[in-house]
Amino acid sequence: MKKLKALRLHGVKNLLVEEVEFPQPGPDEVVLRVAAAGICATDLKAYNYGSRTKIPITLGHEIAGIVVEAGKNRRYLLDKRLTLNPNIFCGKCGYCLQGEQVLCRNRYALGIDVDGGFAEHVLVPAAAFDVGCVYEVPENLGLEEAALVEPLSDCLRGQLKLGVKPGDTIAIFGAGPIGAMHLLLAKAFGTGKTIVIEPNEIRATTAEKLGADHVLSTNVVDLEKEVQKITGGEGVDHVVVAVGVAEAQKNALKIVKPGGAVNYFAGLPAGAGGVEIDTNAIHYKQIRVLGTSMSTPSEFKKALDLVASRVVDLGPLITMTLPLENGVQGFAEAQNPRNLRVLLKP
Repeated sequence: MKKLKALRLHGVKNLLVEEVEFPQPGPDEVVLRVAAAGICATDLKAYNYGSRTKIPITLGHEIAGIVVEAGKNRRYLLDKRLTLNPNIFCGKCGYCLQGEQVLCRNRYALGIDVDGGFAEHVLVPAAAFDVGCVYEVPENLGLEEAALVEPLSDCLRGQLKLGVKPGDTIAIFGAGPIGAMHLLLAKAFGTGKTIVIEPNEIRATTAEKLGADHVLSTNVVDLEKEVQKITGGEGVDHVVVAVGVAEAQKNALKIVKPGGAVNYFAGLPAGAGGVEIDTNAIHYKQIRVLGTSMSTPSEFKKALDLVASRVVDLGPLITMTLPLENGVQGFAEAQNPRNLRVLLKP
């Protein structure tokens, strides 16, 4: 029986590179030789806290690669370069039929519920094709960047739901990889002013390099007063909270303008409990408060088009690549503020 190498999670902070059986594709399935897979916050939560995933499992859901084996009905895909929306939806429930597949109660995800991309090869199930979660990577786009379309598509959904328009002002809490993607998207939308709020000096500098108009640290400024100053006393049109920090969730309501919108894009850590927020601010300022996660197949395709057309350049976000054998090191590096996205390359 043919084998492959995979980085497997066996428990909290227990990652091992080991050999597993090579997947055998069914008639409507393919096997992808993984070219690159990104380490994201969900992977880190599973590693550090054991949350959300079955054990043992091959993590990794930001994936791009090349088809090396295909079932009889997918032969046309041999040697094709693909990337994936890792969330596999049922396509039949009310949410799916309304185009809000992210709310599907029957969905499952590669790298969370079934084995994912931190391996030499990964099986792409038939259901992924059935619901439009498989995308061919244009020839002008590298597979490393293609692997990061998945988190970008999640951010794109967040900003589409906010209704970000050219000339709008937007504040983003956090300049980690997700905050950086929100910044790049906001710039691509033609926003008037982008404000990034980040206390870590390394990441604050990164935000400046990526084109943020203003970078503020909650350590040294009166945030509400500074935002009022920047916006001429108005506040910002949109706020994205891209960090799981309770104080950021509270402050978002203080700096958004009347009639503006706040997206709690990042969840709080498990066990953090609730957050006391000023509901009067929501009421009297008539703020729209929402949360988003994941992306629909159509949102994923839009994100892929943005990257392929170079409207959004994901290259600067790739700060380190490591071989699969160094996966444990990769998880440590992914938690270092100097890194945005660490990729594993089998």
